[in-house]
Amino acid sequence: MTSWIQRIAPVARLAGATLLLTGAMTAAQAQSVLRVAMAPETTPAEQAARFEPLGQFLEARFKMRVKWVPVASEAFAVRALLNREADLVWLNGLSYVQAAIRAKDQVVPLVQREEDQKARSVFIARAAAAGSIKKLQDLKGRTVSLGPTASTAENLMPRSALLAAKLKPETDLKLTSAANAEAVVAAVVSGKAEAGALGLETWERMVANKQVDPAAVKVVFTTPVYTDHTWAVLADLPEGTRKAIAGGMLVLEAVKGGRDALKSQRAHRFTETKDAGYASVRAAAEQTEQLR
Repeated sequence: MTSWIQRIAPVARLAGATLLLTGAMTAAQAQSVLRVAMAPETTPAEQAARFEPLGQFLEARFKMRVKWVPVASEAFAVRALLNREADLVWLNGLSYVQAAIRAKDQVVPLVQREEDQKARSVFIARAAAAGSIKKLQDLKGRTVSLGPTASTAENLMPRSALLAAKLKPETDLKLTSAANAEAVVAAVVSGKAEAGALGLETWERMVANKQVDPAAVKVVFTTPVYTDHTWAVLADLPEGTRKAIAGGMLVLEAVKGGRDALKSQRAHRFTETKDAGYASVRAAAEQTEQLR
């Protein structure tokens, strides 16, 4: 298979704020090409590289071309799915519930990482300040860094936790916006923010990779469990195709090349996604007026 980087690098460099649009496909073309999109956590090219082992597996399993569709953000990932510019799309929890509502429940969640069934977010603070932050109410009047509004882990669920603690984020806190989880941590470490919020999985990965010193920055609050990312399709994708994709991903750990694909997805294994698992994300999105 031609390298994903070679395939998409020219368009990825141009994808900064635009979606790679693809023309309408005939039924025959739809059967021979599976178009896949993931919102970039870093750059479109780096996200394509992360997807490459899974793309190789899908091509080998279905004997069809897997076409990478680079998108610039979660919003563009949703648009790619709803506009039929991609057949299989990786969405975070908030994007999934937003897409489901916009498509009148015609978005079908297929599989998710086992880790996404038990997602949590954490609030962190520098060790020097952590002693005075025992509960979320102690953040009142402080500078707090949150990630992009489209992020489930770095924005939506932390906001929901703040509201549950009777804090109004926009008025009771001094909010600062960060581009991603790493930027949230950097803001806290540098002192630009007294506290910040990010996904527990990302926090643990940064600690394991020695990107942050857990002795210098402490977790001061952990949210309840919620459900995050899923691979999703539209309901009119042929049932046989849906079952084949889901079935293939569910047995990745036991097939050739599967462990490499799982590692690239930062997954222990994939499990079936249940729409009911997103109840708390839906409630948080409604609470924060992000259901649209």
